[in-house]
Amino acid sequence: MHALVHENLPGELKGFQRYWKDYPVYLDEEKNFFKALGDRWLGIISGFTSSRVWKNVDRAKNGGYKGNLKGEGRLLGGVLVVGKGDEGVLADFREEVWGDHADPKDILEACKKIGKNQEK
Repeated sequence: MHALVHENLPGELKGFQRYWKDYPVYLDEEKNFFKALGDRWLGIISGFTSSRVWKNVDRAKNGGYKGNLKGEGRLLGGVLVVGKGDEGVLADFREEVWGDHADPKDILEACKKIGKNQEK
C-alpha cells in the first residue's frame, strides 16, 4: 500500500505519515494520480456549505484526526486498488466532498482479488 499527496508544505508530509503508519507516502508534484482520478476540485463555497463535509469533519475529529487548513485543500482524492499485470483497477473510489473515504470492506475485498486471475 502507498499513499500519495500533492504538496509538501513544511512538516505536512511527516504529519500525514503518522496517520498512514508503516506504509510509504509519496509526493506527486505533477499530480498525475489526481489527474487519473479526473483532476476534480471542490469549490470553497460549495465545500463549506455542504452538510456532508461538516459530517465528515465531525467524524474525523471524533476519530482523533487533527488536520489544519494549510495548503491547497480543494483537490479531491480517492483510492485505487490496482491488480498485478493486466488485472487493471480492482477498486476505484473517488472522493466527492472533502473527507469522504472508501469503505474499508470494499478495499479489503479488492485487495484479496490481487493475483487471483493471473496465469500460473
